Amino acid sequence: MSEFQLIKDFASQNSREWRNILNSNATTITTCDKIVQAFSDVSPLLSSDADLVVFGSLARNECTSGSDVDWTLLVDGQVSNSHYQSSNIIKKKFISLKLQEPGTSGMFGNITFSHDLVHYIGGEDDTNHNISRRILLLLESDKLLINSESDVFGTAYERVIKAIINEYIIHDSGLSSVNHINDNVPRFLLNDIIRFWRTMCVDFAYKQKEQEGLKWGLRNIKLRMSRKLIYLKGLLMCFSCYNNKDLNKENIPQHLTDLTLLKPLDLTLKILGPRKVDSLLLTLIDKYDEFLGMLDDEKIREELKSLNMHEAYANGTFLHARKIAHEFQDAISEIFMKDAEIMEFSKKYIIF
Repeated sequence: MSEFQLIKDFASQNSREWRNILNSNATTITTCDKIVQAFSDVSPLLSSDADLVVFGSLARNECTSGSDVDWTLLVDGQVSNSHYQSSNIIKKKFISLKLQEPGTSGMFGNITFSHDLVHYIGGEDDTNHNISRRILLLLESDKLLINSESDVFGTAYERVIKAIINEYIIHDSGLSSVNHINDNVPRFLLNDIIRFWRTMCVDFAYKQKEQEGLKWGLRNIKLRMSRKLIYLKGLLMCFSCYNNKDLNKENIPQHLTDLTLLKPLDLTLKILGPRKVDSLLLTLIDKYDEFLGMLDDEKIREELKSLNMHEAYANGTFLHARKIAHEFQDAISEIFMKDAEIMEFSKKYIIF
């Protein structure tokens, strides 16, 4: 887990502190060290065909006191009985550490096989869980270095990310004449990122019905903030290819692979920092810092978690969080409208 160096530099240049972002980064590092230490007596747990991968706040470097640990044992190799045994060991270790367990949906806390992620894109077998795991690998994931081995092509985690991106590029007909028309946008990937965002939105509404409003207030604010941030990362990854004369079909995969390794906030700064939208970028990060501060306050977090849809709009804490989310959204919207090239990209590839 790395530090938010781009965030630190930008904060220093603009007389900002962003204590909540930096505190969450420190909490992430401490939590990951704790996990790795706990697994030190389990050898060998993983080999070159498997990695312990985390998602969510831990992967975004935004771990707070109430964060859970969304993980999967990512397997890229021949099936083995040891994978199931390793998965059970991981579960028991996380329970012993008394860390918040993944939700009950079944998407995390188990084994994920690379074949499904790479070869089921868009097909009938591309379930909500499959598309979510695949896109989350690109937008908010990280591997924990626990007895993890690599071969000449990297670790399982690195190989799977490269394979997913290559699958999107190889089958993207829009890139077939990229050297002639200079149109580098990976539309296949972009469409799946948009599909994932809409899937998250639909899933939010479905859980409202299925769970009878359980955790509605907290889930609503997360959808507006952290979920929207990773969607922004995906859009900006694809935008970085737009009118980029240094890219072609051969080097786009490596370009995108490099960007997947950046945390959402760092990537946002990397892409938008040079585009003369500093005041809007500062607002965006200011509001995200406030959001993380609210999540790190146990009383506020529990209050939001307790609210259902009918109670929330009469609750002052929720209304304050909602105001932060609206200002965060307004900053993003204005960036996409103010920057002529981003607006052109949006009209051509996101809207239509």
